[in-house]
Amino acid sequence: MNNTDFTFDWPLVGNQHITEYLGKCVNNKHVSGAYIFSGPDNLGKTTLAKSFAKILLCKTEGADKKLPCGRCSSCRQFKDSSQNNSGQTEISEIHGDFHIIKKAKDKKNISIEQVREFIYSLSLSSFMGGYKIGIIKHADSLSLSAANALLKTLEEPKSKVVIILIASDMDNLPATIVSRSQILRFNPLGIEALYDYLVKARKIGREQAKELSRVCLGRPALAIKFLENSETYDFYKQQIETFIDFKEQNINERFSGINNLFAPKLSNQESVKLARRILQAWQGVLRDYLLLEYSFNNLIQNYIKFDKLKIFKARISVFDILRMAKAIRRAEKNIVANVNPKLALEEVALAF
Repeated sequence: MNNTDFTFDWPLVGNQHITEYLGKCVNNKHVSGAYIFSGPDNLGKTTLAKSFAKILLCKTEGADKKLPCGRCSSCRQFKDSSQNNSGQTEISEIHGDFHIIKKAKDKKNISIEQVREFIYSLSLSSFMGGYKIGIIKHADSLSLSAANALLKTLEEPKSKVVIILIASDMDNLPATIVSRSQILRFNPLGIEALYDYLVKARKIGREQAKELSRVCLGRPALAIKFLENSETYDFYKQQIETFIDFKEQNINERFSGINNLFAPKLSNQESVKLARRILQAWQGVLRDYLLLEYSFNNLIQNYIKFDKLKIFKARISVFDILRMAKAIRRAEKNIVANVNPKLALEEVALAF
C-alpha cells in the first residue's frame, strides 16, 4: 500500500508532526518495536498512544479508508471499555492484544514484577492474529531492575510487538532504553489553537473556551479533564487561591490552607504527586505576577483570578517574586529528597 491509502482519526488537536509521522509508519508498514512519547503532563500522550494502538489493532479489511474503523471486533472492545460505567475495567483487561502498566498510587516505582508480567503478556501469540501492543505509563519511574528487564525485550524485538513508553522526564530513562526507541517529543499548543479546538471540536461557549485555553497553557488533555470534571477544575482554583491568599494571612492560616489541599488518608506517593502539582500551579501564579509587572495582561494564565492577582501584585515586588520562586524550587528538591510533601509546601508559605 502507498502512504495515501489510509487517513486517521486522531483524538486530540496539536502535535501534528507526531500524528503525521505515526500515520506514515502505518501506511508504509514501517512500525517500530518501541516508541517513547516524551513531554510535559496533560498534552495527550497517553490518549494518543491508545489511539495509535487502536489503529494498529483495527481489523478493517480495507473497505474503509479511515482508521480506526470503529466497527470491527477490536474497535468494539475499545468502545466497550470506554463506555464502562464502573470506572474499574481497563481496556487491557478485556482486549487480549493490548496491555498497559503504570505506577501504583502508593508506589514510587514501577516494579520488576509488573514488567515481567507485561513482557510475558506480550510474548503470547496474538489473539486476533495481528499486533500486540504494550503501553508503559510513567516509564520514567521504572525501577532499575524493571528497566533492565525491559531492556532485554527491546534488544530482541519481536515482529508485530509494539511497546510505547510514556515519560514526562526522559532524562530519567536509561540511555540504553532511549537508544533502542523512536523518540517522539510532544509540545504544548498555542493558546489560540487550543481555543479554536474547544470552540469548534468540543462545541463549548467562547468565554469558557477562552478561560480554559488560558488556564491550561496549551495542554489539551488538561482542558478536557477540567471540562469534563468540574470538581477537578474547582480543586485547581483552590490551589491558586491558597497561594494568592498567603500574602494577607498569618502563619497558622497559611498552614491551614495547605492542609485543606490534602485529602485524608492519602498514601505518601499520592501526597508527593499532589504536592508537585500544587507547586506547578503556584509557579504559574508567580509567572502571572511577572506578566502583570510588565503589563503583559493578555498572557496571564490564571485570568479567572485577575482582580485578586492585581490587588496582591501591588503588595509584592519583583524581589519578592524571585524569593518565592527560589522557595518553590527548594521545595521541589526537598520532595525528591523524601521530605514530607506537606512540610515542603509549608516552607514555601514561610517565604512570604
